[in-house]
Parts: sequence; C-alpha cells; structure tokens
Amino acid sequence: MKLQLGVIHGIVGTILMLFTVHMNETILDFRQIAVILSALYGGLLSSVITGVIICLVRWLVFGTDNYATIIAAVNTIAVAIAVGIACSRRWSYWSKWSVSVLICILFTGAIFVFNLRTDALVPVVSYACMMAVGGLLTAHLTAFFIRTKAHSLRMEKEATVDFLTGLNNHRTFDNRYNALLDSASLKSECLSVALLDIDHFKKVNDTYGHANGDAVLKQLSLLLQSSARPFDIVSRNGGEEFSVLFYDTPHEHALLIAERIRSAVSQHIFELNEGQRIRLTISIGVATYPDTKPEALREQADQALYQAKANGRNRVCSNMNLSLGVHSMVTG
Repeated sequence: MKLQLGVIHGIVGTILMLFTVHMNETILDFRQIAVILSALYGGLLSSVITGVIICLVRWLVFGTDNYATIIAAVNTIAVAIAVGIACSRRWSYWSKWSVSVLICILFTGAIFVFNLRTDALVPVVSYACMMAVGGLLTAHLTAFFIRTKAHSLRMEKEATVDFLTGLNNHRTFDNRYNALLDSASLKSECLSVALLDIDHFKKVNDTYGHANGDAVLKQLSLLLQSSARPFDIVSRNGGEEFSVLFYDTPHEHALLIAERIRSAVSQHIFELNEGQRIRLTISIGVATYPDTKPEALREQADQALYQAKANGRNRVCSNMNLSLGVHSMVTG
C-alpha cells in the first residue's frame, strides 16, 4: 500500500512539474505538494519513493550532469525524508500540513539562496507564497474529500448494519438471502433459514426498562455470532427478531446448529445495566431449500417459528414437523 501511494504521488509530482514558473534563472512548481500528500497518508517510505520518482523523471528530462538538476534532486530527497518524519509523528492533521509546508519553504528557500545569492529574494518570497496558498488549498480540499468519504462510508454502514447490535439489518438480510438463494439454485446446493425470537421479551422491557432490553439484545447478538459458524450470516430483522442463514447446509444439520444456538442462549446469564442477572430463552423456526420451494422458504421458516412458540417456546421447530429441545424458561 505504501509503495502504491509513493508511486501514485510520484506520478502526481511529475505532472505538477509541467506547470512551472520561470523566475530569475530558476523554476518554481508544486511538486513538493505531492511529497507532502504521500507522507501524510503513507509515511516516510511513501514520501521517499515519491521523491525518488520525481528525481528520476527530472534526470531523464534535464540529464544527470546538470548542476541545477543535481541540487534539485538532493533537495527533493531531503524534503521527502524530513516531511516523511514529520508526518509520522502523532500530530494533528493541520499540524502535519503546516510543518510540512514550512519544511518545503525552508529547504527550497535555502537552495535558492545558495544558487542565486542576492537574486534569491524574489524567488524565495514567491515560492513561499505559492506553497502557503497551494498547501492551504490542497489541505482544505483533502480534508473535505476525507470528510465526504467518511460520511459516505458511515451512511453506507448505517444502511446495512443494525445500529444497536452491529449485526446485518433487515435490508442486508434481504440482499444476502436473495443472493444465496439464487446461488443455491444455480449450483444445486442447500440454503437453510433459521428465524428466531426472544421468548417473552416484552416482559424484560416492561420489568427492567428499554435500556436493559437493549443490553440484552447486544449480548444476544454476540452470543448468536459465537454460537453460529464463522461463515453463517446472522442478522437482526427487527425488534427481538433475528435470523441466521446457513448456506450449503442440509435441513438436519441446520436443525442441529439451531439447537446449539438455542441451548447456548438458555444457559447464558444476561447481565443488566444495574447488575441484575436474568436468564432468557429463544424459539427458532427452520426451513431449507430445496426441501421447501424457494418462494415459500421464508414463510415456512416463519410458520415453524410460530409453531415453536405455540408448542411452549424455548425449542427449535422444523417446517417439516421436526423439533428439538423442549425446556421451560427460567429467570433469576
């Protein structure tokens, strides 16, 4: 990644060299802006790679025996190292930018003074103004793009992830379910769906309050993830309703995994915000394609869940009239 950043910004720096300003037998450009960007996001290694690429391109254009080219190359590498070190510090974004621009002005200004002596004042002041304005503008644009990207990622996450539990939300469940069902149909594989519901969850909210209800949902989400297989897809479909997608899993195997999940929940002690400890149970309904037609799969799993509740809760029921685990709910 750092190598890629260095190469990309090296190309950017090369392009920036095309837009030069000739002044007092020297040239001014924004190539070092690319070095700063490379250092900011890739650190010392990236900035050095960027500097080397800029130097190589300059040598190819002006030749290696040109005195000014050699001096410019040394300055570019020195700036790349200094800026890379500065941007590796745990400073704020704006502190890194400010120090980096200052380094560029000081190093390049010293080269101007060394080469031009008494004629260096105008190029130095001009370059300082260019870097100050160009650096400030680039810093603001970069910060804007970063905020925009972060906002976009946050919005995307909020659209696909349940805000409370961190599980997939109903929208993501629908998308994954449809995609897996299509894949299972094309490859002649199985897709099992488990729909589950917390038994008597309303009593938890009524007795202990919604904040404690949320605490239970968070703990349950972690328990579901740890009890299911790593590649199973766990979602919160809404309220106290959850689901697990078992891809390429026959019906009998899906029932065993669902029973393992049910058992883990029934044995777990949920801790509430005020320190109370309670036990809860869940009911689960399971249906499997191709044993069940694809258009009826979710409905059949939901009917199996309804049957599990009607039969006394705290159990796994199959839409094919198989059931496992009959227990009673215990609180404490």
